[in-house]
Amino acid sequence: MKLFWKLFISLQAVILLMFTVFGCFLMYFSFENSINREKERSREETLFFQYALLTSMESLPDSYQAYDMAAAEIAETIQNNVANSNNIVRVYNSRRQIVFESEPRNGSLLESGWEDHSGVSRIVKQEDGFFIETFLEVTGKMGTYYLEIDKNITYIYNERDMLLSNYKLVLLAAFLASMFLTFLLSAGFTRSIRRLSIETRWFADGNYKRRVAVRGNDEITELMKSFNHMANELEKTMNELEEDARRQEDFTAAFAHELKTPLTSVIGYADMLRSRNLSDEERRLSADYIFGQGKRLERLSYKLMELVGMRTDEIRRQEIDVQELAEKIKKFTVQVLRKKKITFYVSVAPGSIYGDIDLLQSLFGNLIDNARKACSEGGIIWMMGEPEDDGYRFFVQDNGRGIPEEEIYKITEAFYMVDKSRARKEGGAGIGMTLCKRIIELHGADWKISSAEGQGTRVTVHFKEDGDMADA
Repeated sequence: MKLFWKLFISLQAVILLMFTVFGCFLMYFSFENSINREKERSREETLFFQYALLTSMESLPDSYQAYDMAAAEIAETIQNNVANSNNIVRVYNSRRQIVFESEPRNGSLLESGWEDHSGVSRIVKQEDGFFIETFLEVTGKMGTYYLEIDKNITYIYNERDMLLSNYKLVLLAAFLASMFLTFLLSAGFTRSIRRLSIETRWFADGNYKRRVAVRGNDEITELMKSFNHMANELEKTMNELEEDARRQEDFTAAFAHELKTPLTSVIGYADMLRSRNLSDEERRLSADYIFGQGKRLERLSYKLMELVGMRTDEIRRQEIDVQELAEKIKKFTVQVLRKKKITFYVSVAPGSIYGDIDLLQSLFGNLIDNARKACSEGGIIWMMGEPEDDGYRFFVQDNGRGIPEEEIYKITEAFYMVDKSRARKEGGAGIGMTLCKRIIELHGADWKISSAEGQGTRVTVHFKEDGDMADA
């Protein structure tokens, strides 16, 4: 069953129960009050009649003998002139014979076997209605008489029945009105949940852009906010997964392409050496080409092994003097740069960073090598460093071809090359910047690449001050 109907039925049941219980208690207490009031009034009227009858009979002469006749006459006079004429009055003598009866009526307390005649009262139902029967003794010098007064209270029961009928109509009207109001309230309370359910189904069907319009400030609103937050995170994760899948496909395609080109050349030249009669010069050129392509495949395999080897997030950190690091980098890069007559300027201010010395040499070696590939013969590369309040910052800059702005974010993807023909000519495989990115992540550093076509590229690497994390 849906929450709307659960809420609607529950509210209706509670409202109906409350109205019914409240109405029953109200009518019960009202009826009881009316009955008790009439009982008290009947007793008072009976006591008054008893007093009047006793007083009148006590005033009779002592020689008077016809007490039954006198009692009947006195009772009739009291009934007609003083007492409530609507009551039915009976007077019994000591032998329990009726000496006066204002109105014939079946049944009496005396005939019911009541033994205690000091003053009893009961409610009885007769064919002609409901009555309160009150019974008292009247004892004096004339002997003992019994007085019974029956008071008609049928109107109280009629009022109760009429009130009950009217209350049923009121209850029905209230129930119908409450159904309408409860329907509106239930619809209002569950509107947000229905919207959330609809958006959830859309989201489950793959529409990750769907969000819930948040209104209000209750628990449902918090649930909506949580759903939107979850949707944002899930959409972000899905986008990242799609991007990772795309990169994986691109990596596979690029890797296959990088293998195919040199292998095709190696196979072609090897077939020439195997199947044709070549001159010594042709054989030497073919062997040189096979050797060159083989070295290219070797470099590619080393780069891939290095990339795979850095999948762990745990590296050995130690304090490194930045000037010593710069000197080591200069020594193993100067020979390569000299071939293209590239000038290499190093200006590193004193300071220290924490990290793995071998990985950092690989990082700056790849950055400088990329700068070399981008520079024309006679170009310039700068490596600079300066301390900052929160760490140390390096700059590697060249005056080479530069990178188009829309290509900058792609250069860290494996096998991506801005100029593939130039990169392959320079011996590149498109993995260097991917290695740089991973090394920087392992060191908890930040980097930024800024470039302009025809003006060169500047790579900024910021190492945070984390001496507390250094290994002893």
